[in-house]
Amino acid sequence: MRELDFYFDFISPYAYLASTRIEAIAARYQRRVRWHPFRLGITVVKVMGLRPLMQTPLKSEYITSDIRRLAQVLDVPLQRNGGLDDPLPPARVFYALPEEQAAPLAKALLHACWAEGRDISDEAVLIELGEGCGIGAGAVRAALADQATRQRLNDATSAAMARGVFGSPTFAVGDELFWGVDRLWLLDHYLASGERYEPVNAQEPAAQDQGMVA
Repeated sequence: MRELDFYFDFISPYAYLASTRIEAIAARYQRRVRWHPFRLGITVVKVMGLRPLMQTPLKSEYITSDIRRLAQVLDVPLQRNGGLDDPLPPARVFYALPEEQAAPLAKALLHACWAEGRDISDEAVLIELGEGCGIGAGAVRAALADQATRQRLNDATSAAMARGVFGSPTFAVGDELFWGVDRLWLLDHYLASGERYEPVNAQEPAAQDQGMVA
């Protein structure tokens, strides 16, 4: 099965919104989603020299409304008090696990953070959610204590940037990148057209939204 790469940071509410749709889109085209947490703070702040969105004047208020509207359109829960100060602990646990365990945990963590308002940087929360995915408490504690997991996250961030990834979420098919949950429709269109860009039928204006809301 061919791969569809999903790059994200747990700190991103847009990543959560994308996580509720990406697997369904991939399944339509017999794709396997590969989940790749990376450090958004490195790409945005250190490399691009920008402020985090929620620390940017004017833009922060818009983002708050934008996230709420997207959640309503996608019909998914969104916790108004959701948010995450430190995305490193969940990402480090992710990179300590085999892929078959890491991917379900990532989805559960994003949901817990943004749909339930839970602090997924907290060890107790990570243990609880890990156990729900068949991951023992000892494995979670070991991941948080092992400096190798921090290095794996840093290496994953470097690999993401080498591929051209700068924002969360980003979807990659071969050399093509699609940035943002609002580009899920374009990803869907690209896959549906056999990885080509073809004009959207002007008689079917709603087609552009099918990938995002399906």
